[in-house]
Amino acid sequence: MMFSESFFRISALLGFLIIILVLLFGYLFFEPYLTEETVTAKVLNKSQFGNEPGKYFVFTQDEVFYNSDNYYQNKENADEINAKIYPGSTYTFEVVGVSIPWLPRFRNITKIIRINGVLEE
Repeated sequence: MMFSESFFRISALLGFLIIILVLLFGYLFFEPYLTEETVTAKVLNKSQFGNEPGKYFVFTQDEVFYNSDNYYQNKENADEINAKIYPGSTYTFEVVGVSIPWLPRFRNITKIIRINGVLEE
């Protein structure tokens, strides 16, 4: 009887871990579809993340955004977007992700829609 109780506990724990992993990777896969939003903000500053290529921060009045290439978000244009961003201009961005203020988790800019009210090509 002892063997079956410990086997049941291990099986339940393993099943719980598998469910958590499936939910985590499912969220990563569907994040672009679940959290996509259009945001208009005035850019105060931008900077590169250390010496890493293709990773940038964009500082606005309300929030800090992340601009980086991301496999799960199907984004490979961080350098192109960074070249179009200038401090002092107002942008309408398409962003993906969840911003958590007390954790270093920022929403990622996937597309620029408007620059100073002018539609971007």
